[in-house]
Amino acid sequence: MKAIRSFIALDTINKYDIEKLQQELSEHPSLRDHEVKPVKSQNLHFTIIFLNEVDMITIEKIKYQLSELEFQPLNITYSGVGGFPSLNSANVIWVGVDERGKSKMISLAESVISKMKDIGFRPDKPFSPHMTIFRVKKGRLRASEIFSAYSTRNLGHDVINKLALKSSNPTPHGPVYSDVFVVHAK
Repeated sequence: MKAIRSFIALDTINKYDIEKLQQELSEHPSLRDHEVKPVKSQNLHFTIIFLNEVDMITIEKIKYQLSELEFQPLNITYSGVGGFPSLNSANVIWVGVDERGKSKMISLAESVISKMKDIGFRPDKPFSPHMTIFRVKKGRLRASEIFSAYSTRNLGHDVINKLALKSSNPTPHGPVYSDVFVVHAK
């Protein structure tokens, strides 16, 4: 039986502000000295829960659970830049959201996670709204000065109006994400 590497995510509309931020950050000396790769605009999203390899019968159960969700569009402001696993040794650079947007996203994520728990999925960590915007290709990035410079800046606005079950297909040029099932805000 075929299995799909999948996850559930919130999609963004305003790619321009994030692409502008990626361009601005890529010119910072701390990033120029490292091999970093910006996330392609079509792959920008907020992951709610990673599901791993899922068979088609379970995909149908997930689609049913998600179809029961209703939510209104979420207005967010991008705010703060950080790194995982730590600010002084990052292999991922992310952008966060303002407190109001964060609260709304967490509420929606809790509803999604609750529905996924009903069919046996458990997140490996609590949902924390962040969007990966760069991946460090070699070594670890020490860029705490970048993170502190962007900690309180308004980095753009967006509306989240789509929740998607996505498949992730690895390729030599990076992952390709495809929507398997979508729930639109009402």
